[in-house]
Parts: sequence; C-alpha cells; structure tokens
Amino acid sequence: MMIMTARVGLLAVLLALAPALPAGVTASAAGGPSAGDRAVAARLHTRFAGAGLGSGGVGQVVDVASGRTVWASGAGAGRMPASTNKLAVAVAALTALGPDRTERTRTRYEPSTRTLYLVGGGDQRLAAADLKALAAATAKVLAMRQLPVAALRVDDSLFPAPTAATASPGWLPGYYPGELAPVRALALCGARVNDTALAAGQLFATQLAAAGVRLPRTPPGRAVAPATAVDLASHTSGPLWEAVEYMLKVSDNNIAEGLLRLTALARHRPPSWQGGTAAVRDILTGYGIPLRGVALFDGSGLSRRDRMTAAALSALAALAVDPRDHKQLWPLFPGLPVAGRDGTLAARLHRFSTRPSTCAAGRVHAKTGTLHDVVALAGVTRGRDGRWKAFAFVENGPAGLGRARQGVDRLAATVTGCW
Repeated sequence: MMIMTARVGLLAVLLALAPALPAGVTASAAGGPSAGDRAVAARLHTRFAGAGLGSGGVGQVVDVASGRTVWASGAGAGRMPASTNKLAVAVAALTALGPDRTERTRTRYEPSTRTLYLVGGGDQRLAAADLKALAAATAKVLAMRQLPVAALRVDDSLFPAPTAATASPGWLPGYYPGELAPVRALALCGARVNDTALAAGQLFATQLAAAGVRLPRTPPGRAVAPATAVDLASHTSGPLWEAVEYMLKVSDNNIAEGLLRLTALARHRPPSWQGGTAAVRDILTGYGIPLRGVALFDGSGLSRRDRMTAAALSALAALAVDPRDHKQLWPLFPGLPVAGRDGTLAARLHRFSTRPSTCAAGRVHAKTGTLHDVVALAGVTRGRDGRWKAFAFVENGPAGLGRARQGVDRLAATVTGCW
C-alpha cells in the first residue's frame, strides 16, 4: 500500500513533465468492473477455448488505470514468449539509459604504428551513410595532419566476442546469421553476416579510399585501440527512442540484443546475456512486474529457454499507457505495431485483415511473437468504456501458426468490445 500511494502521489508531477500521452489515456480508477469489462470477460470465457491456441494457451486482460484483472486463464504459467520478450528489454533500456541517450562510433589513430581504428560504441541504427560521413571526416583530419595509414583495424571490444560459450542458452545454430547476427558492438543496422564488425570495417575501408585515403591492400583486422591512440572523428547516433521504436515495430533481434548489453553496461554489469538479463530483472522488479514464472536468457526472445507469463506481459504492455512512467517510457506506445496498419501487425502480413478481427484494425497496439511453435500477442487497446486495457495471449505448440495468429487477433478484438 505504501508503494502504491507513493506512485499515485507522483502522478501530478509526471503528467506535468512528460510529453503528451496518447489520446484517451487516463489514470482515473473505478470502484468495480464496468459492464463492458463483464461482457468482455464473458466473451473471452467462451471464445478462448475456440481460438485455435490449443492446450498451451494462456492469457490475461487488465484494466490499466485500476490494475484490476478483467479476465485471466493460466496467467501465471510460464511460456516461451518469442518476440513479446522485447517489451522487457525496451522497458529496461529506456529506464537505464533514457530515451535521449546517444552512442558514438569513433576513429582513433596510433602514431607509432600508423594504425587507424574504427571503434564501435554500440550504435544500434548505424547506417552505411553514417560510416560514409565518418570516413569523410576522418579523411579530412588525416590529410590536415598529414597522417599516413599503415593499417586499419576494427575495435568492437565494448561487447565480449561472440563465442559458443557466450551465446545465450537456447539459441539454435540455424538462427545465425539470418535471424540473428553474432552480437557485436560494431554493426550496420540490418546486417545479417557472421562478423558484422569486419563487414563494417571493409565498407569503411572502401569509403576511406573513395575519400582519398591511401590504405594498405590487406583487409582490416580486429584489435583494441591502445590508450595512446588519439581521437580523430566521431559519429553520434540518433536518440535511443528511435532504436526502441524501430526494434518494436519490425521486431529486430539484433537491436534487442544490443540494447540488452547497453542496459547491462548502464547498470554496471558485464555486457553479456547474463549481465543484461540480471539488469532487466532488477528494473522490472522496480516497476512491480510479477516475475514469478519468468526466466530470461536473452533480449530477443529467440531462446528456447525463455519463459514469460501472461501476467508479466500484460503488466509490461500496460506501461505503454501508464502516465506514472510516461516520462521515461513514452516510446513504448508509438513503437507498438498497430493492428492492420504497420510493423508486424500490417494487413499485408494477414493480421487483423479478415472478419471478425478487422473491426479492431487501428485500435489495437501490440507486440507480436512468433517462433515455429509459438504465437503471442501483448499490447493495449481501449475498451468500450473508453479505458485502456492491457492484454497478453500466448500459445506454445499451436497446430497451425496461421490459425493461432487469427485466434489471438480475434481475442484482441474481443478486448476492444468491437466483436
């Protein structure tokens, strides 16, 4: 009771400081379940069993303002969450680092060996155009100072080298590099190669040559820039909120793992899956997320050993529209895919594109989760009473992915009250 009172007492301050909330967000609480909530609970009781989720289906719906459970089935049972797990790393990264946090990719030069270093700083949205601008700036400094380059090296030592020993338990060999590139601190956004740092180094070498820098013919290798190296130029990333929104919209596994490691560093933990997940658990505990039955082994949700509960996922989703935490967590809401509109819930992906779920198109904001035997959906929508409802539906081992996806879409439409 003391914790809840303190949070409510902060509400006026947070509302005054935070950016505008999504339309319809309110912190008012009702004394009991509304008629709309009772109707939704009755419909879910009937429809859940026939949604095509099978015996492993679990779910929960919560009224965000009051915290009251509208409906639940197996809400405390742990299930593989797939990419709904990204909600956890998004909340943790925004909390530990802040929405406006930026990272730097730098060039450094060691005079005694005439070695140029490209140093990765964990920029999750680094693009070829960013490297090109950095190459131009570096070439300008090298020419101005008349510094010859005998060797080019990439330094991605901010994160530990990816090995079988450092890989997250439950990652399958077939994930690399299509689903997930081995995690490094230097990578171009969207790169799907086994060594993203050396690939970035190769591109950077080409860009330097185009900018007039004479380089040796040997390809760039990997080395840690020594303390005696001097800074030449740098590129500053966009704000963290851009990376978080992009990660949630398209469900980018590489960004999720990079953010996990940056979160660990911000919380003074090793930048590994162990340090990252420990930091995530600490942060989620601070928000009151129920962690009984939750097991975290990565940020992306690819691990076969990950477990989330519907109770935890619905509580995480609720943070997207809770004004008490809006100042830090505001990117969650615009980052969530919109039913039938964009991201992994776009109509072209057959989400909310057939009756009866089409009535909820544009109204449901939710994170998807899909593996070959997992279908999950966790997000928020406004009910017929105008109040925000947070929900989570998860199934492990569906007989058919297409039917299960349609099933969770229909359950989400039920929460809106439109069906």
